[in-house]
Amino acid sequence: MGLFDFLKKKPASSGGGVTIKVGPRDTLRSLARKYYDDESVYIRIYEANKWRIDGDELVPGQDCLLPTVAGKGPKADA
Repeated sequence: MGLFDFLKKKPASSGGGVTIKVGPRDTLRSLARKYYDDESVYIRIYEANKWRIDGDELVPGQDCLLPTVAGKGPKADA
């Protein structure tokens, strides 16, 4: 791994999903509730985005991949 490899964009997961912009006051749990109707999905959202999240903080305006979770979503109309 080279010195600047961490700057390279990571590939989207093969399972697909939807990329959204994080809004003010959004948290992993609030996104899971809004797009999947299930707060426990926040772990899957974190795993899909851990390379772009600083600690556990989401920053308004940053991209966030909402991975496809069978039978749950993400909902397109949320």
